[in-house]
Amino acid sequence: MTATTVFLALALYQFLKWLWNLVRNKQIEDQSGILDLEFLGKLRADGDKIKGTAVICGGSLGGLAAARVCHDHFERVVIVEPEAWLSTDDAWRENVSEQQNKRKRLMQWETNQAIQTWGASCLMNLFPNLNEECAKSRISLVPGDFKISISGRLLKVPTDEYMNGLPKTVVASRPGFETLLRRLVIGKKQYPNIEQIPGSVIDIETNVNDPQYLAKVVVRQEEETLTIPATLVVDCTGYFSAGLKILKKCGFGSSEEDEKSLDELRVTYDQIMHYSTIQFPVTDELYQRFPEEARRIGPNMTCFPDSRKERKVIFSQIVDRNIVQLCAGQWGPAKLPASLDEFAEFAKSLNYDQPVPDWWYQFLDMLREVEDLITIKAVRCPPSAYTPLHRAVNMPPNWIALGDSIMRINPVFGQGINKMLLGVATLNTVLHSVHVQDKGKLPIDFAKRFFNVQAKKIEPIWEGVKGLDYDYVTTTPVAGETLSKDSLIRWYIQAVQRLGSHDDEAASVTWHSLMFLGPSIDFFRPTLVMKVLWSFAL
Repeated sequence: MTATTVFLALALYQFLKWLWNLVRNKQIEDQSGILDLEFLGKLRADGDKIKGTAVICGGSLGGLAAARVCHDHFERVVIVEPEAWLSTDDAWRENVSEQQNKRKRLMQWETNQAIQTWGASCLMNLFPNLNEECAKSRISLVPGDFKISISGRLLKVPTDEYMNGLPKTVVASRPGFETLLRRLVIGKKQYPNIEQIPGSVIDIETNVNDPQYLAKVVVRQEEETLTIPATLVVDCTGYFSAGLKILKKCGFGSSEEDEKSLDELRVTYDQIMHYSTIQFPVTDELYQRFPEEARRIGPNMTCFPDSRKERKVIFSQIVDRNIVQLCAGQWGPAKLPASLDEFAEFAKSLNYDQPVPDWWYQFLDMLREVEDLITIKAVRCPPSAYTPLHRAVNMPPNWIALGDSIMRINPVFGQGINKMLLGVATLNTVLHSVHVQDKGKLPIDFAKRFFNVQAKKIEPIWEGVKGLDYDYVTTTPVAGETLSKDSLIRWYIQAVQRLGSHDDEAASVTWHSLMFLGPSIDFFRPTLVMKVLWSFAL
């Protein structure tokens, strides 16, 4: 009897282990971009590019990355960018401090940003010369330790799991990174079939013989209007979502049956998030005098609150090798700092389990030497919004959208670039699976396939960030939802994250999740469930 019991227990254990791995591998395939990495930068298997032009509407980060992917699949790629100076040499300088222009339509141009390690791996695969070009722009690739703390308790990082150290991330300001990316895609002339033109897409024309397909885009320039034939149209217009407006005007996105239109599909909520960023250049001599903890390229302090008792965040980092950025944010009504003195007061006001360390205040004191060079950017984040286009009806098979054009989230968590790259990686993988008989026409289900795959990868981001925002009573939820939605799951995941300050397993799961390198099911390992329950039983 004992032997039978042991055998059954072992069999059950092996079955559950097999089932766990099956679900985990399925999550990695569906919800992450890990398996997509191997296809980035690869030419088409059949060697022949799809005939015609891929038109990229918008030349910001998403448009540039999408253009690089489309270069491997289409004969010609045209980026249409409204800001004319972005099509000049000034937009891809090696030294971004010499740039004569600034982005006019971009909220994030002078604010904090982050690129998680999965996103950096995307860039390395797409651009074999990334290291070389980063060095020219004083942009560093450093191990992905963001010095993240929760309520002042620093999370451990799984350095010991990697023989050569943590996977790397790209450390750059928004001007530095966007200028680098534009130089890689356009300025180096290494992708000659990519062209960027100034102008705005104002209309579309459908295929005369098959009106469900788009045939051309209409571009308004300063002195003329152009018509560009298009095999694929990619909407990377971001916050403006210009493509959806044009499609609706042309009758797409709705039907006579009882199905939701594009406007009815769109969901929004308002996290009421405010944050301010101050930054200043520092000399190499001043940098060398910083406290040891601050003397590192990249983030040196990334503090998130325990939402049960605080609504404020505070970050600091060094980017482009000599730009110090300090960022403070708050959910709900806020009076945010705009000087070094005010940042010090803000830090001292935090209701954290452990206070901001002394070295950080020493760091602030030393920055007074360059306080006259300060630049300030205060932002009231727009509401979060998501249009689940995989559920849309009557849509063109050769039009897609990615990045902020389809989903806008709270930027304080720094996931926007990786969200965009998930869309770009999805586009690349789906294009690799397309073997069209008519080389100038994409399959009838192309856009539907893309949106279905993309949704599985980006909806966990939407739900995750929304859940964090719902922890604050100041947030206005999605219509029909309450702030208590999924509160038990949120409580549990945050409990695991808090364990990450002293438990290696919890720290590893948290870090890999934050870096887009691990599936969400890892939070529910039986050992972690027991640790969380035990921590609350004590």
